[in-house]
Amino acid sequence: MKRLLAAILVVGVFSSGLAQSQGYGVYSGWPTYLGLQFQTASLRLGLGLSGFGFGGDVGLILAKSKLEAGPGVDLSWYYGLGVGAGFWSVGGFSGIYLFPHGLAGMEYLLPGAPFSAYAEAQVGVGVGLGDLAGWRSFAPDFSGRVGVIFR
Repeated sequence: MKRLLAAILVVGVFSSGLAQSQGYGVYSGWPTYLGLQFQTASLRLGLGLSGFGFGGDVGLILAKSKLEAGPGVDLSWYYGLGVGAGFWSVGGFSGIYLFPHGLAGMEYLLPGAPFSAYAEAQVGVGVGLGDLAGWRSFAPDFSGRVGVIFR
């Protein structure tokens, strides 16, 4: 147990520079049309509503790097892994939908503003459980989002 706690502490300390900006945020995209997120170190938690139901996701940002876009432009790209889960109702089918995925995005730190903007794409596998297993099971899937992070 002590080793596990030490490993979590080391990962948390050394990964803090790899994350999107820390803070709270809002996002919209496909399939989530309205979501809220919390970002700390390399861990991001999200919760949102979609046209199919509601769900949440956990993302782990593995790397982040600045892009040289010009003077006064603070632009970075990042990538990571995540998993989403939600309760969906689609075409008469309902159940739990899982979405393990990879993610990649860009973040723009607005000069002098207490927030940043980002855009992200996610590609993975959709896994339907319950009635959704008949609708979609282990099929390629994608999602995307744009959002604002308040630092």
